[in-house]
Amino acid sequence: MNHKKQTEKSYEWDPPAPSTVYIKIKNIPYETFKTRMNQGLVTTDLDQIRHRLERHIYCCGVCSKYVNGYCVITNRKAEPGWICKSFVPKEEFTYLDSRPDQEDSTEFRYLSETGLEKDKIESEEAGENSPKITGTKSLYDEGVTLYRQGRLRLALQAFDRVLEEDPEDFAALFHKGNSLLKLKRYEGALDTFERALEINPENAGLWTNLGFILTKLERFRDALEAFEKSISLNPVQKNAWEGKDAVLARINLCEERLEESEKALKKNPGDPDALFELGKIHLRLGEQEKAVQAFKKALEIKPENAEAWQLRGKVLFKAGSDREALHAFEKATRIKPDFAEAWYEKGNVFLKLGNLKGAENAFKIAASLWEGKGIKIKAESAREKIKRLEAGKE
Repeated sequence: MNHKKQTEKSYEWDPPAPSTVYIKIKNIPYETFKTRMNQGLVTTDLDQIRHRLERHIYCCGVCSKYVNGYCVITNRKAEPGWICKSFVPKEEFTYLDSRPDQEDSTEFRYLSETGLEKDKIESEEAGENSPKITGTKSLYDEGVTLYRQGRLRLALQAFDRVLEEDPEDFAALFHKGNSLLKLKRYEGALDTFERALEINPENAGLWTNLGFILTKLERFRDALEAFEKSISLNPVQKNAWEGKDAVLARINLCEERLEESEKALKKNPGDPDALFELGKIHLRLGEQEKAVQAFKKALEIKPENAEAWQLRGKVLFKAGSDREALHAFEKATRIKPDFAEAWYEKGNVFLKLGNLKGAENAFKIAASLWEGKGIKIKAESAREKIKRLEAGKE
């Protein structure tokens, strides 16, 4: 009997290599994987898979071979939290970041790129004799062409020039948001979509894309609301329905983990790591106050957790508690001076508080740290903030 227990115990967590999971997700031969690897095309995907395996996000519970409590490969009962070498995630749990110029990639399969016909007509009806509108329309068309070619940074420049002339050009904001999203500059995409919503809150495609970006930011309940709003405006949307199904699966998984975490904390209420994980789950479910309380309890027991300070700061900042948020971010950067995310968030707080010099300094530190770690996309986001601050001085 003891021998049986030992066998089952050793089988509980036996994950495959990230490369194996990638090959199964993409359904490609090993030689193709090697070629992509040599070309540097799979690094981000492998990092994400490795992260999901290390955090036990990938497990039997999200495996396509796990049916009614049984593994159809091993033909034996398995617990949701286990994993074996045969693991293949369900489709809704792949979400691999892909190269932005691949229009057919699964990364962007829910993204809406239609619904702007009305804006185009209105622009044309404004009159051909207006040089400002004609020039703006030419720039917009150029941006759309570049966007469709996958030349996203050049497309962004075109849309920004359109928006300099007319900050309320909905079509330019829509495509700028999509460009930022494909470049994985998620916070910037969210800001852009929210600006577009103020102009046209009845555009179903925009709500779909807002749901998509909120899913990427792991704000699952907010994402669900966005997809449902989109469907209410236009029920005949495959993108929105599929996005809703995917985010519901993420919410269900979070709720299951929430229940497991709460049970674990009943046995050991003072476990700071369990409290920290509980806070992150509440955050994904949009339960801001519960997240703040969980992070607070975790930090009372383990005050050296820089990430807990940073996440607590993010929640407080969103709730409008700017000074408290700033204190949390400062704690995070003191504990972990190379914590780029905390420096970036600190810059956002300084910006809101009107401390432009403090904001610029924080963004510069964040950009430098991300650049040093090879995280160029995030560094680019920080540099964009610096550029705007410098432009404001002129």
